[in-house]
Amino acid sequence: MRALDYPGFPPDQPGVVAADGEWTVLGGAPVPETLVHGRTCVLAVGSNGSPPVLFAKLRAGGVDAGVALLPYDVRGLAVAHSAHVSRGGYFAATPSAAPGGVVRVVASWFDAAQLAALDATELSYERQRLPASVTGAPASAEVYVSRWGVLAPAGVPVASTTQNRVHRVLARDPGLARLLPLADPEATAAVLGRDEALRVAVRERLLDLGWVLPTGW
Repeated sequence: MRALDYPGFPPDQPGVVAADGEWTVLGGAPVPETLVHGRTCVLAVGSNGSPPVLFAKLRAGGVDAGVALLPYDVRGLAVAHSAHVSRGGYFAATPSAAPGGVVRVVASWFDAAQLAALDATELSYERQRLPASVTGAPASAEVYVSRWGVLAPAGVPVASTTQNRVHRVLARDPGLARLLPLADPEATAAVLGRDEALRVAVRERLLDLGWVLPTGW
């Protein structure tokens, strides 16, 4: 599931995903206290900030939605691509440290059951507290950070973009071009999604090329 493929990502207004998946814009209304009090705040830098994606994950985990999504502009953070291929066959987003950077993210508050369901979908990520260098987010907010580092050809992180553009970056390397049908984004995602060995081979090739940087946390 790719956040950038969904309309309305990230939401530009505060809203609520109801238990039945309906998305309601709050407008000037306050966030219901029941959707904040006693919950854990998690920032979404990728598809978890898309209302339909978030609802689908929670429903698949057997829990109701009932989650508020509020956009924030935070400093000290950038959104890049993880240096691994997900089981869905794509290069997902990850936060990385970026002194002076400003990026829009989506904050949501989850109860214990919702958080467990979401954690189960983020096996390639570690949920961490935001460092003090990141400002503008709710206090005590957490975020999922890639365990695999950041995709960074020539030491330059690839800023969050479409999978098609990521594939064009990968095509700079003849070895990756031989492994994947990079001219066809859908075919690339399909073959990666069904072939775990190929996903591992791509990740190892990125390491061999030196195209991986730490997230900075």
